[in-house]
Amino acid sequence: MKKIFCIYFNVCLFLIGNFSPLGASTEGERKSNINSIGLEYLNYNPVNDYILGPGDELLVSISRDLPELVSRVIIDGEGTIYLPRLKRIYVSGLSVNELNNTLNEAFKKYVKFPSVETLVVGYRSISVTVEGEVGSPGMIFLLGAIAGGYDNKKDETSRENKFFFPTVFDAIREAGGITEFSDITDIKVIRKNNLSNGGGKIIASLNFDEVLNTNDKSNNIRIYDSDVIRINRLDKPNNSLLKKGSLSQINKKTIDVFVVGRVKVPGSTTVSSASVLTDSIAMAGGTKVLKGPLTFIRINSDGTIDKRKFGYRSRAKRGSYKNPYLKEGDLIVIGDSLFSSSSEVISEITSPFTGIFSTYALFKAFNE
Repeated sequence: MKKIFCIYFNVCLFLIGNFSPLGASTEGERKSNINSIGLEYLNYNPVNDYILGPGDELLVSISRDLPELVSRVIIDGEGTIYLPRLKRIYVSGLSVNELNNTLNEAFKKYVKFPSVETLVVGYRSISVTVEGEVGSPGMIFLLGAIAGGYDNKKDETSRENKFFFPTVFDAIREAGGITEFSDITDIKVIRKNNLSNGGGKIIASLNFDEVLNTNDKSNNIRIYDSDVIRINRLDKPNNSLLKKGSLSQINKKTIDVFVVGRVKVPGSTTVSSASVLTDSIAMAGGTKVLKGPLTFIRINSDGTIDKRKFGYRSRAKRGSYKNPYLKEGDLIVIGDSLFSSSSEVISEITSPFTGIFSTYALFKAFNE
């Protein structure tokens, strides 16, 4: 329990600095406040206390002196729970502390000295939107927490799950990782604010360069349901980012691309996530003597098609137009023969890439 308390204390300390409303104290003032911290700090409620929603499982204790009033409930799809005396009540959108305070008032009619405690013992799945310069921007879904078991305590009202919560790192990895154009020094996290703090949105700025370079976890904060993570695009590519992404495992170590046509081993090819076009051709056994032109096809996450046709040069500069860094599902076609638009070719390509390409998208790419 002491270990859990220390972790919670450190998380609270960090969140004060990163999720303060606009106009909050400067970094120097915060350091001064930390140096003069007193016991009153222990009563601090985090600005972004967990906001409850459908699917969360709660253990609600009205008073430790009245164990018969302990209820284990799940917030239903309508955002409500059922409690003794109060019956069905709406709780979705409240933070844990807001729910405790509201229930204390509601139970004064039935209990002399209510002291409500609510534990989240099962977290709902969360949806997070990752925008900007990542491999596959869009909405992703993650487990709200991974449970590691209960502390062995006799009093169920005191039992507390050991949870491992998803972080910004997990969300970016699930969204395909970073690219050579990702500005990781100023990642924005936009989050719902508590009702008691005025509602609306709060914004944090995170420097993920420190996370990837030094494994400094202070900027790798926990994510909540409906968070928006925004990564801006650099004006120029930073090719070292792909190496950082692979070493830190925020990017997958390998990706699958498809190399067909005048190569020795056509088909699905697994390459390093930091690979360029020439690497994939080498992994496919290299080109045959009568190779012809090369066509590179990428179907972007927004549905647009990046199609390039040029002569193949094995020594083209890494990261250049004719030797781009690869992404999951890229197609490299060597020679003209495959552009007969035959159903056999389309079938050969789409079969291993179900879920990445649609037949329609491929026909469109071939014929543009």
